[in-house]
Amino acid sequence: MKCDMARDLLPSYIEKLTSSHSNEEIEKHLQTCEECLQYYKEMTKPTDLSVPVMDKEEVENINFLKKVKQKNRKTLLLSILAVLILVAAIIKLFAIGFTVSSQDVDIVHQKVNGRLEVHLSLKKNGQDLVFSGNSKFIYDENDNVIGYETRYTPKGVLHNPFDDVGDEIMLGTEMNNDTDYSNTFILVFKDKTMTFIDGALVE
Repeated sequence: MKCDMARDLLPSYIEKLTSSHSNEEIEKHLQTCEECLQYYKEMTKPTDLSVPVMDKEEVENINFLKKVKQKNRKTLLLSILAVLILVAAIIKLFAIGFTVSSQDVDIVHQKVNGRLEVHLSLKKNGQDLVFSGNSKFIYDENDNVIGYETRYTPKGVLHNPFDDVGDEIMLGTEMNNDTDYSNTFILVFKDKTMTFIDGALVE
């Protein structure tokens, strides 16, 4: 039997799947071929799958490292949370702002060339005056336009020296006399709401 054939049969021989005649030929070949015999020994050599045993000190070191890792993870999460809260607070103070009270602003309103103008001036120092707002048409049940509403909310933000917005703003709306619907202008303060209908203050 040649070496290549013997080596092809060795896996089946080890698993006892070869015939008795093949077994005899393989065993004869192994007695005369040192290389194939060594190959056979390597295939049948037991594998050491034992798990190394750790002593008490190694176990304590591993537990300590686990605790340090958990503590570092907790510290990292708290740091990220603190940064997010700080960023949210900065955005709130310098960009979004807080709705101001009507007592904190001087309000002057007038009609100028068919336009309602409302001038607001913030009394508090160290703050800038901004606003948020939206406009919409008002429809009846038949989808006919019966009004137009503009709503603004004046807000105070901390003064930003890099973006000097200022403590005065002018808001307004066009008063179109050619339409059949009313024009409503609303200012929303912290303590009250001012409503103008067709340029006249009603509340």
